[in-house]
Amino acid sequence: MQERKNSEAGNEKEVDYGRKSGQDNTSENVIENRPEKRVKNKGGNKTGEFIARKRKERGMTQKEMAELLGVTNKAVSKWETSQGMPDIGILPELGKALGVTVDEILMGEQIEQEKRAETAVSDEDKKLLEIVLERAERKAETIRITWKDVFGCLLILSAVGLIIVQIWTLTQGRELGLIYIRNVTPYVINAAAVFLFGAGGMCIEKLRPIWKRKSVIAVTAILLAAGIAVCPFCFPKQREIVDLAPDFSNTMCLKIDENGRAVFYRQRGLLFGAQSDVFPFTVKDDVKVQWLENDVCALTYESPEDDQVHQFVATYGDRNEAVSYYYVANVAYGTWMPEDRGENYKLEVGTGENGGIDIETPEGKEHYEPEECLQYGTLAVVFPSDDPKWTLVLNKDCVVEAGGSRIEEGGTVTLCKVAMEKTAPIIMH
Repeated sequence: MQERKNSEAGNEKEVDYGRKSGQDNTSENVIENRPEKRVKNKGGNKTGEFIARKRKERGMTQKEMAELLGVTNKAVSKWETSQGMPDIGILPELGKALGVTVDEILMGEQIEQEKRAETAVSDEDKKLLEIVLERAERKAETIRITWKDVFGCLLILSAVGLIIVQIWTLTQGRELGLIYIRNVTPYVINAAAVFLFGAGGMCIEKLRPIWKRKSVIAVTAILLAAGIAVCPFCFPKQREIVDLAPDFSNTMCLKIDENGRAVFYRQRGLLFGAQSDVFPFTVKDDVKVQWLENDVCALTYESPEDDQVHQFVATYGDRNEAVSYYYVANVAYGTWMPEDRGENYKLEVGTGENGGIDIETPEGKEHYEPEECLQYGTLAVVFPSDDPKWTLVLNKDCVVEAGGSRIEEGGTVTLCKVAMEKTAPIIMH
């Protein structure tokens, strides 16, 4: 009789497919009609097998586990045979008894230890990231960057750029045959670099107190003086003649050293020039610069070697649509007359018996053989070459026919006398 009462008391704690503990176990239909309070057996045999396996691993009998959880042996048996599922309220205790989690009981398998560790680490990383971001936001709030700071950084970067240009010119530039077009350029670059460094430091708020120190100001002044003083040793001073074309399309650059040696440079970029030609004679004093066209510049000078007048013509283009070389005396073949009929000049190129150039002037007639003509580029010819008297230039309106044979109809030429005095060019057609 006593055993029956104990059995009935144990049945009150039994869970059948979600029945709460203490429920009457006399009717299975009643148990099945209350599923909302029970755990559905979604895992099938998987959950039961998992409970049985973990129980055996821990060395417990069904009776021992039932006593530990406060349920009947029958309840444990039903769990392991998938005839019932543990009550929701008993799942934590069951997990603790088996050494697993509630999720593992419901899944019917044990989650790998690595996944557990990853989950734990992931949570820790998230918390750590939140802390770092929060501190970064607080730090960013304390850092205040103004437009003066940005402008100061740009000034300092500009100073660094100027120093790099100066170093490159002294090392690689000279090997490439490049020099500054203007002699004053290295002085300006050194001074500008020091000034920009100082101005940039004064603009940046955190550097301003440093640049205001007397010692820093003194060092800056010393650097400025040193930068200017070193230029004559790094860049030997030469007499320079720099002139722009009337339409500013070309720059003529001539450097004359202390011995009178004159070198003509062509501009390369904004600051540099590359050596193009060396005058055949040394220069005595001044050089007369005369632009006969926007791309033709005549340089007339006297030489102490023979005390005569010489001329060099700098040319910057051509009159041929195709890339080819042609002779000015050949394409200018024919008779040319001044646009102003009142001028008593006449030019004949290649029309004489022996070819050459014939000129009629108020002073008389002159004849020059083809061998006496010295051509510059494809735009100008000077004659005679030994003692130049005239310069002939193809004007911008000249278009050389394909093959470089003749000038198309409508083109004009310029004839100019070679002299150190001022001379007026004559336009002829």
